[in-house]
Formats: sequence, structure tokens, C-alpha cells
Amino acid sequence: MDALFFNPNIYPIQEERKRWNALCGWSERVGLQAMRISVPHEDWVARVSDDPVSPGRCRLCYEMRLDKVARFAGDKGYDCFTTTLLVSPFQDHKGIIQAMNKVSESAAIPYLYQDFRVGYKRGREMARGSHMYMQKYCGCEFSLGRSD
Repeated sequence: MDALFFNPNIYPIQEERKRWNALCGWSERVGLQAMRISVPHEDWVARVSDDPVSPGRCRLCYEMRLDKVARFAGDKGYDCFTTTLLVSPFQDHKGIIQAMNKVSESAAIPYLYQDFRVGYKRGREMARGSHMYMQKYCGCEFSLGRSD
């Protein structure tokens, strides 16, 4: 098992670096390899700009990101893929599942589904206790300044 970072949606670059560094630190502590796929932020903007409002934009974002992750997992011989998006009670849970279904079928790799939202509060407490960086918004410029 490894940790994969693919977040072309994160804006600005300083926020992206904070999140990458947090993943690297956590991965090292728990003995996982942190890997990264990079795509220019502009590519993400072009992909989600077909529907500039949520939830449409968010669903396009989920699909783009999960498709890349699913194909990476399949190419590397993993049994399945999943996402930390399933932790947040602020994300469109049904939209994430729909995207996982779609990309799983097209990439021919199963996904692991678990409703991780039940552990959201405890996870935040543990992160605070570990002095781990915790973001204040989903990551994209559309949500910047909101508290989801």
C-alpha cells in the first residue's frame, strides 16, 4: 500500500506544498511510500470550467482526479484504489461514488469504498494532536475562503 498525491485542483501553490509536505510526513511516520502525479493547475481549470458551479464543477474534478488515480493503480498492479475524499462530510459523497464507479469501469480496476466520514471528528483530533497541517478549504480557488 502506498499514498498517492494527485491534486491539480489545489490553489495557490503554497497550499499545494503544505498538503504535499503533510502527506510526506504522515507517510514516513506510518511506513508508506508517498508518490505524486503532477499535472498543471491550468489543465484542471480547463477540465472543470465546463460547469463553473458546484456540484457540477466538483463532480468534474472528482472524475478527473479519480480517473488518473485509478489508471495509475492499474498500471502499477494494485488490487484497487480509494480516496481520502470519502472522509469529508463537506464533499459530495454521492458524486464521489458515482465518479469512482465510472472510472473503475473505464480503467478496469475495482475501488475500495468505505464511508470514512464516521471517523472525521476523531481524525481531526488525531491530526491536531500530531501537529499535522489541516486545510481550511477543499483546495480549489472556487472554495478559497469558504470553510469546507
